Order: sequence, then structure tokens, then C-alpha cells
Amino acid sequence: MTGPTPTAEYATTDPLRVRIDTHAQHSEHPDDPVAAVVDALELTGGEALADIGCGDGRFLAHLGRRGHAGRLVGVDNSAAMVTAAAAIPGVEAVTGDAEALPFGDDEFDAVTARHMLYHVPDPRRALRELARITRPGGRVAVTVNHPATCARTRGLVIDRAAEHGLAPVVGMVNGVDSTTLPAMMAEVFGEVRVDRFDNALVFDAPAPLIRFAEALFSFCGIDPASPHRAAILDAVTTDVDHWFATHLGERWRDPKGYIVVAAQPCC
Repeated sequence: MTGPTPTAEYATTDPLRVRIDTHAQHSEHPDDPVAAVVDALELTGGEALADIGCGDGRFLAHLGRRGHAGRLVGVDNSAAMVTAAAAIPGVEAVTGDAEALPFGDDEFDAVTARHMLYHVPDPRRALRELARITRPGGRVAVTVNHPATCARTRGLVIDRAAEHGLAPVVGMVNGVDSTTLPAMMAEVFGEVRVDRFDNALVFDAPAPLIRFAEALFSFCGIDPASPHRAAILDAVTTDVDHWFATHLGERWRDPKGYIVVAAQPCC
């Protein structure tokens, strides 16, 4: 067994949905990453927009609900994600590779790549593709996490995985994060605007923390089919239950954050 891969991680929508729902329900401070991207794009509602790495299509569904009248396209390399996005009324769902997008030059007014660039083998090539399909004067918005996002929970899982000889796999994520993306985008686009959002996850009970920890397993070196998965989950569950039992009245706090980098193709 070679360990987890992005393809296996996104073969179903379940882990992604757990992570998204956890951030929505357990953030220490109110946070709306969808609104942050919408604001960065300065949308008026009529733009042709492509969401690259669209996941289950929640972002596009939000735009549709708020009355966006322009073309909405979701692109993902996961069949499960494309199927989920295709079920959203008004959304064109396309299977595609961020490094070779199946669109013409200048085809869109707005392009997004939200929390996905760290899965791309050649992120600079992907950024050039985002620029290529965006018309001059259009806008591109890219979001990535801070490098130590949710490090406390990840560390808990990584420590238990290590007992079974497992470790985070090179290739699950690359080096793109909030410290490296702005300069990388400036290479492609020139001037960029960076908005930073700092926050934390907070849990006052074991169950949601355990669910979130399990949703991080692939990023901690635990393949969905690993024979050690159940034992690691049992150990993590014991650790979390013990922590809450010995820290009565306290909340588990795990710092996190992300940036939104916006840019315009110059020509």
C-alpha cells in the first residue's frame, strides 16, 4: 500500500463535507469564506464564472440562490464532485484538470480556485491556466490556508498514525499556503490584493472533534483502505474523550486561517 492520494480522498464527497460543515459550525469567530471570495471578485451577478476545483458545488449553489444570472461552471477532476455539482440547477459541471483547463482563452469574466491549489502538482502552471481563461479586466480569486491551520488536531492524528508506521504522504499537498501564494500569483498576474482571515476551531464536546479528526486522516497518512484505520480512530477517540474528561469546562481550540488573493489578467 502506497498511502493516501488526492484521488482516493475525493472519491466521495463525505470527508470534504465534514470539513466544510465543521468550519461552518465550530469557528470561534463568525466567518464566511464564500462571501470573502464574492467580495474579492466584486461580482455584479452577470459574470460568466468558473469555479476550478469546485468540490460538491456549494459555492456555485450559493451564487445561484442569490440570483447570479451569468454562466456558472464547476470544474473538478473527481467524478463524485462533478456529479454533485451537476445536480445543482443552473450549474455546468465539467471534468477537468487545473493544469490544462478545457476552455478557450478569455472565456470567463471571473475565475475562482478555492482551497484546492495545494493539491495541484504544478501550481504555477495552474495559475497560468486561470489567467488564460479569464478575459482582460476580469478577476481571479484564489484561497489557501495558513501553513499551520488546525495543527493541533492534525498532530493528534499524526501521532497515533505513527504508532502504525504511517506518516503524511508527499504529494497529498504541495508547498502552497498563505506564506507562498501571494508572490506566486504576483509572478503570473503582477499586482495582487491579499485579504487575510485568522480564526480558530473550537469544540466543547468530543463528537464533532472526533468527526473532524477522522476527516483529516488522508492528510495524516491514513489511506481510506488502511487496515490500521479503525485502530487509529479508536485511539484518537480515546484521546479526545480523555482530554474533555480531564479539562472540564474547557474547549478544544485549534488555530486556523486562510487568505484570499485577487488579481486581474493584464492582457
